[in-house]
Amino acid sequence: IPLPALNAMVAHGRVELLAHPLSQKYLQMKWNSYGKYFHLANLLFYSVFLFFVTLFAAQLMNNDTSQLNQTTPAAEESSEQDSLAPVTMAARYKHYNPSYNTGQNDSNLRVESHMTVSTTTFVSGIGIIVYILGNAMREILQAYQQKWHYLIEPINLISWLLYFSALVMIWPMFVQGRCESGNFSAASVTVFLSWFNLLLFLQRFDQVGLYVVMFLEILQTLIKVLTVFSILIIAFGLSFYILLSKIKSHQANHQSFSSIPMSLVRTFSMMLGEMDFLGTYVQPYYSSELPYPIPSFIILSLFMILMPILLMNLLIGLAVGDIESVRRNAQLKRLAMQVVLHTELERKLPQMWLEMVDRNELIEYPNEKKCKLGFMDSILRKWFCNPFSDEGKGGIDFVLDSNEDYIVTELEKQKRKLREIGSALDSQHQLLRLIVQKMEIKTEADDVDEGVSTGDGKGLLTLGCGRMMSGSRWSSPRIRKKLRAAMSFNKSMSK
Repeated sequence: IPLPALNAMVAHGRVELLAHPLSQKYLQMKWNSYGKYFHLANLLFYSVFLFFVTLFAAQLMNNDTSQLNQTTPAAEESSEQDSLAPVTMAARYKHYNPSYNTGQNDSNLRVESHMTVSTTTFVSGIGIIVYILGNAMREILQAYQQKWHYLIEPINLISWLLYFSALVMIWPMFVQGRCESGNFSAASVTVFLSWFNLLLFLQRFDQVGLYVVMFLEILQTLIKVLTVFSILIIAFGLSFYILLSKIKSHQANHQSFSSIPMSLVRTFSMMLGEMDFLGTYVQPYYSSELPYPIPSFIILSLFMILMPILLMNLLIGLAVGDIESVRRNAQLKRLAMQVVLHTELERKLPQMWLEMVDRNELIEYPNEKKCKLGFMDSILRKWFCNPFSDEGKGGIDFVLDSNEDYIVTELEKQKRKLREIGSALDSQHQLLRLIVQKMEIKTEADDVDEGVSTGDGKGLLTLGCGRMMSGSRWSSPRIRKKLRAAMSFNKSMSK
């Protein structure tokens, strides 16, 4: 594994070691040697690919020869010219509005179009093919290196789906410009995945990458929660299908419950707030079109309590909690992204190149005036924030700020432990006093040394009498007997 020490720091969460000036300078040397050039070149090539995809999709839609092919028994008997007749406004309205019924079955409608292959379209398609071929070779090499770890990365699956949909989108170039429904569907998927992949590219940069990381963390949380609570969506969707599918009405809000899949989608949209209470429930109820009014209103009441109120607030709470955790670990994530970037690059670059750009030592003169930044570094700092601070302000200080909550928590734990130790010592002291009192243990402090003078002895005896009257440990019969003998001897000597 390249960079074993830095990868071990990332794996064990040693953010203090990653933020150490030595680690920072090592990463900065890697970034200045080859990291920024390869990463920016990759981003530039992908931007060109994204431009070609967007341009090709726009050219695909900019044609006036769209036709609607209806595969019905009557259409099959008609000629090919009739089946490819231009779409009228009424046909389009009837296709997109189910309530517009003319008595025909419109379940099998297929859009066909003829695209004029212009120079712009041809160049865009060739650029897309070249990019896909180059990246497909890179992905195959990466899959060979990573083995089964390659399959568990979602970004790799997204990349292959993007390449496949892009090839389906540009297929009309090779069939004289004839487009069908699948080409338009693939174009929509390609445009979405290409722009979404650009968002994933930006997560390596510091300033904008943190927001991308937060977005992906919340997306993972949302998928986990919806996977669990999809049981409720299925339960309410089936209930609404049974209760509302028998309403004899051509309104769109009732036809959304006409089948089980549409009922599930409608239930999910109702969870987001699109209830349409008047059109779906109130009007059919007063017009006596609602077949099961009491169960319908009971299920609707349960749905409004459980889904829009309870589940949506749960999702918001989880989202806020995850953002806070990402914010606390922002410095580690930023440094970890740089380590992952250099690790992936060193896996793909030849060893001879790495030996040329790698350095065994780096001399730093902290009191020298810093040189002026180059054009590329200036752009990085202005728009994306340079991953490494030349003024040395991005090291331990940021780590300490991000770990402030952790330090406060540890201090509170230490204070609590000290209080527990103090209370334990007090209880042990009391226990020892009771043991000494119960066993009548004689200590050196109880006897008066023979070498002590009379005055000192008198003072000690007076102190002993005072303690005998006040303390419980001087109440032993043997000690009282000795004290009385000492007091009588002291009186006889004073006479």
